[in-house]
Amino acid sequence: MQLPAFLKQTALRTGAIFLVKVIGLAIRIPLFRLLGAEGTGIYQIVYSIFGFALTLLSGGFPTSLALMTAKDPKRGLQFLKGLMIPFLILGTCSASLCYITAPYIAHYLANDQLTFPIRCIAPALLIIPLLQLYRGFLQGIEFYGSVSASELVEQVVRGGTILLLAVLWMKYGIHAMVGGAVFGAFTGAFTALWFLWVLHYRKKTLPALIDSGTLQNSLRWIILGPGILLFIKSSLILTLTRLIVPTSDLLDSLIIPGRLQASGMSQSNAVAIFGEITGMASIIVYLPTILTAALSYTIASKLTASWQNKKKQDFTERSSLSLEIGWLWGIGSAVFLFFHSEELSTLIFGNIGAAKAIQYMSFAPLIAGMRELTTTILWAIDKKRAPLAGLFLGLICSVILAYYLTAIPGFGYAGTAISVLAFELIPLLWNGIVLQKRCKDALPVTGLLIGSLFLIVTIFLYTPFDRFLLYIGLESTFIRSIGHTLFFAVCIILYILFRFRKKAGQT
Repeated sequence: MQLPAFLKQTALRTGAIFLVKVIGLAIRIPLFRLLGAEGTGIYQIVYSIFGFALTLLSGGFPTSLALMTAKDPKRGLQFLKGLMIPFLILGTCSASLCYITAPYIAHYLANDQLTFPIRCIAPALLIIPLLQLYRGFLQGIEFYGSVSASELVEQVVRGGTILLLAVLWMKYGIHAMVGGAVFGAFTGAFTALWFLWVLHYRKKTLPALIDSGTLQNSLRWIILGPGILLFIKSSLILTLTRLIVPTSDLLDSLIIPGRLQASGMSQSNAVAIFGEITGMASIIVYLPTILTAALSYTIASKLTASWQNKKKQDFTERSSLSLEIGWLWGIGSAVFLFFHSEELSTLIFGNIGAAKAIQYMSFAPLIAGMRELTTTILWAIDKKRAPLAGLFLGLICSVILAYYLTAIPGFGYAGTAISVLAFELIPLLWNGIVLQKRCKDALPVTGLLIGSLFLIVTIFLYTPFDRFLLYIGLESTFIRSIGHTLFFAVCIILYILFRFRKKAGQT
């Protein structure tokens, strides 16, 4: 059976994201073992500051550019040219400001040794916005291969920098190691941007982005260009939506360690628990979202084009197909994470320290994946404010829960996990309500129930399959865990291909 273009592109994107995640996981395993739980917590705090600053800087412009380019590639190229110079200037100013204010940020966080790691990550604010903007344009013209290749290059270079500098600077202390690790964000992004420039500019596969009149023409066009105000308005709404997630991460890093100390923990233990949940457990529980992220990425341009061209049936079929796949994959991943938390923690970190956090966070793939898909669908129909409102409501509830629950003695793990999941769940429910009102057929309630029933049947097959593995002589817990993983993944993938083969062929 020949796969349609829709599934081929999703498979390509999933494979690329999977490789990026695997490389990242392979890097983080030795890194987190070098840093320990406390060092991991510091690493997460620094990245939460960086993530907030980066999203504030670039925000929704890459996504807005991708959606614009999907409608009109020529106009999208004009927008890309017009934004390159302003982004370069803004990035330079932001990186300089971050470097200069690093001591004040560290002092505010009550840890003056954070100055060095924050300064090490500052140069990334110059490069990454330009890289994201270029990738947004490539997404709009569906150059998924180039985007995926650049992401692999970025991750490999970033990983090499992380491990090299973390080991070389180990003798200077844990904060120096964290500084070396976060500097990889700059080297990876710089190499990826250079890779894309060589791939397209030097080989002339795209019109040149830089010519003798670029600066003057770009600055004039960005002010007077047609539709620029509408584009900026759309981008700012997306920026506010994107900004809420890193804002939540930043507030977590400010609130949770302090409230854990209020429950009677030492500063070291509080930072360690924060690192176990937001650093260690999150790596594992969010790994399954690579499929929903790839699906969301590849379907965004297609949904936008279908809606703009008033092909409602095509739009609803693609939307319902995406949501059914996301729901099926999310529930399956949640069940597997919950029942295999100890094996996963031992496999990744060498001990069962993160097992409890993994169990508490096991439903994150389902909730986060469905939130991402519903957000993409609402963006495609120009309902960009709805996801923003849902995320804002989720942020408020998450902060309140984090503040009160994590201060309860003995409730640190559960309280932190509940606050994190609330931030994902409330926006998902909000998106579902808006989507049901705006485009009822896009929310496949019957299909979601059928998928849930299939998973229940698959769970009952777990015990016979485990007995079969024992029967053929596989008594190793590690080998059987791998077998369970493959069994579950194969069942879900085969079900997806069988159930949606006709729908996918039409999309």
